[in-house]
Amino acid sequence: MMAKASYDYRLGFGAWVNDMRNSALPLEQWPAPQMDDETVAGIVRALDVMADAGYQYLDTFGLYATTQYPLDIVSAFDDRERNRQLDRLFKAAEKRGIRFSMPLGLMTWGYDRIIEEDPEVRGKNADGSPHPHAMCGAHERSWEYIEKLIDAMFDRRDFGAVHLESADLGWCDCPKCAGQYGRAGYNARLNARAGDYIRQRHPGALTYTCPINWANWGLNEQGEQPKFTGADREAVLELSKHIDLFMDQGHRGRMLAWEDVPKMECAYGTSGGLWTYHGARLDRLSYFVPYPQRAAQFLREHHEHGARGCLYYQGPMDNPAVEVNSAVAGRMMQDVTRDPREVLEEVIETYYRPRNADARSRLADVFLAAEEAYFGQWDIAYMKEVQKLEPPGEFCVGLLFGLSPDLIGILWEPFLNAEGRMKCRKGLIAALRQLVEIEADFGDRARIDRLTRALMMMVQMLATIMGAKGEPWTD
Repeated sequence: MMAKASYDYRLGFGAWVNDMRNSALPLEQWPAPQMDDETVAGIVRALDVMADAGYQYLDTFGLYATTQYPLDIVSAFDDRERNRQLDRLFKAAEKRGIRFSMPLGLMTWGYDRIIEEDPEVRGKNADGSPHPHAMCGAHERSWEYIEKLIDAMFDRRDFGAVHLESADLGWCDCPKCAGQYGRAGYNARLNARAGDYIRQRHPGALTYTCPINWANWGLNEQGEQPKFTGADREAVLELSKHIDLFMDQGHRGRMLAWEDVPKMECAYGTSGGLWTYHGARLDRLSYFVPYPQRAAQFLREHHEHGARGCLYYQGPMDNPAVEVNSAVAGRMMQDVTRDPREVLEEVIETYYRPRNADARSRLADVFLAAEEAYFGQWDIAYMKEVQKLEPPGEFCVGLLFGLSPDLIGILWEPFLNAEGRMKCRKGLIAALRQLVEIEADFGDRARIDRLTRALMMMVQMLATIMGAKGEPWTD
């Protein structure tokens, strides 16, 4: 029997506050900025699932702002109604034993207004043109804004961690920034300085870096995402002395080679190998993509390679797959040696209240059959050939940007081809039949009804797409 093996740092990722919302915002551009009763209710539902599953932190952007911190910084925190809602959230988290992580765009994400009103701190592109989103990390006044923001947020809320992310919307490429140190080297220096500041001013807060956009996604000659080498790798290893956790999420492949993980002086983490990104515009029951078996597999593999942190994506918990994915992953993070099937049945026992062991087992079969019906049709070689990228990682259910409800993109190429759609639909129909046979055997009828609807919507969406493309779809 294997000894218990756990993740030391178990974080849930929102990623934005309304991504966890259980009612859609169908006409809202991403990221949706609202902080209303529905936003709070969705996050509290996520906190309930996370607390049951052993998560320690919730990391979510958009608590105070999306792209527009004001020049004085502090007036961003004066909205009385928003603060009332945040009071509710932080009390709910504390009651459940979960700490919030401070979401910090480091030089990008949140500074568009600042660089308009204080153009001296605006970063530059490699050709010298003004950067649309980034501040210049070589300008000390940029750091004054960053440090003021960090302190203002800590002054107002009991954050247990800080999420550092410096390049999602780009970076300054002037001769004193990335122009001198290179893309990864410059961003590593930014994160090291921020990590040192937080450790000095706010000791005890967990600091972690997400290196999204520190390197291009693509495939090398071996058909893999290139890893950090040379000066870039040395910069990351140096950064590891200044933070607690390097969160190499793996949107389209990881950036640090497994053999370099033991060289890190901080913990290493991922986002668990596979995750859905939800957005806010789609009906919360219009898709159903459970992956408890694959989640367990990836979490175990990453742990064996040295991962001790995980930033695991959450979502609208009214969606039965989202709830099960989060609940299973959190439990697996506490002991990756557990049997995933056993964990899934534990989750079903907790939430669906089966009237007997057979019903519990058969409902587990429904989730696993739906997982295989969808993911079993992925043609990884085809995905890599078409997209010139490693397979997701992250896959968005719909489009990220837009102003209206959009298509369910995960049912189209390159995820599913014509044959894959046919097989997926047949597999989901079989799962739906089994669900209908046992639906009366559970105490939580509302959950069963949501599960039935989500499965039906996937089957219906597939039939609609197949019919529109002229593919055979009838039984």
